[in-house]
Amino acid sequence: MKDEKNEEVFCLRSYAKVELAMLYAPGLCATPALQRLYRWIRKNRELTGELQRIGYDKHRHVFLKREVELIAHFLGEP
Repeated sequence: MKDEKNEEVFCLRSYAKVELAMLYAPGLCATPALQRLYRWIRKNRELTGELQRIGYDKHRHVFLKREVELIAHFLGEP
């Protein structure tokens, strides 16, 4: 989706982890982008705690909409 300035608007929905990581690090390949996003999440203790509270599963290949909301809240929108 685009706004009136032709800039991409971030949509809150479920994202494949690699897809969301690439939004936060568009200049990186998939693996380094994922590593960076995971590092940012681990360093933010409030975010890590909230993700654990809602049942985040690190083995799932998708961030659920509620997880994306928390990530965007604590890290800012990509």
